[in-house]
Amino acid sequence: MTINELAHEYEQQYKILSARLDAMKPLLNVYRGNDLVLLRRKIRIYYDMACECKRTASMLFGYYDEEDLYD
Repeated sequence: MTINELAHEYEQQYKILSARLDAMKPLLNVYRGNDLVLLRRKIRIYYDMACECKRTASMLFGYYDEEDLYD
């Protein structure tokens, strides 16, 4: 697997996590009490994971560009 292929994998995971987040957001208006607390926690975890996937994909896509800076 190349670095660009790995970057695409991370980008795909970002899209999957983002879609799950979009599906959970409407539930914020429905859930109450402890269920709402758990939903918010789950949303935060998915959000953090999505951000990390996006950051990692960006770093990997730019990996070879950064090497050119040091040549």
